[in-house]
Amino acid sequence: MSKNIIFYFSGTGNSLKVAKDIATAIEDCELISMGKLHNLSSTYERIGIVYPNYAGGMPAVVERFVKVLDLSVNKSSYVFAVCTSGSGTGGGITKIRKIIGDKGGKLSYYESIRCFSNYVGLYAMGNDADNKAKAQSQATKQIIKDIQSFAVKPPAKSNPMELMHGPFMKLLANRDKGFNVNEACNGCTTCSKVCPVGNIKMLDGKPMFLHHCEQCMACIQWCPKQAINYKDKTQKRGRYHHPDITLAEMINKN
Repeated sequence: MSKNIIFYFSGTGNSLKVAKDIATAIEDCELISMGKLHNLSSTYERIGIVYPNYAGGMPAVVERFVKVLDLSVNKSSYVFAVCTSGSGTGGGITKIRKIIGDKGGKLSYYESIRCFSNYVGLYAMGNDADNKAKAQSQATKQIIKDIQSFAVKPPAKSNPMELMHGPFMKLLANRDKGFNVNEACNGCTTCSKVCPVGNIKMLDGKPMFLHHCEQCMACIQWCPKQAINYKDKTQKRGRYHHPDITLAEMINKN
């Protein structure tokens, strides 16, 4: 059994890259996708939660995962959370601290990292992905030092961005009903394999969306043919995934 464990959620690879770098540095660490249920029956020195900022808060799947995570034998563990964000704000700070506290645990460390902003459903992808990836890695180095030394850095009491999270996410409910697949689709199954929550299954060689989408946009961003789009919004907005994370890695870890 490993001494440390990190749970992560990632659609384009930003959060996976951060989680992977931390896991490698602290050593003897399991890396588990939050798209999978996990029974935390063993004790760990460090328990990490790495996830993206969605509209000022946590993705719904992350909130559900943390709520059912059993900390009964890990109440004295060093629990840390790292939020990746294109804006650097929000991230469900208040909520994640309360959820862990209600379980008898303590969120000892919280930090956010600026990453390449990539919600293709709202805007075009920029052209500075490599520079943002380098900056992300540099910021991760300090976080690694903190976590290695069990530094205590509790989150701020609240963040105004969290107020917009609930209403905005309600607007996105069932938004995959607007997804469409064009004639470029060759039935390669990349979308169904890369989806971290199993929201896609193949039917007659084409993806079918099951309406429990988390809006990570992995299916759109990783499609090798750019065959998946949201309505008529994303066809010319470009595509992005972290340059240091491969498709095989996303599929194997998710």
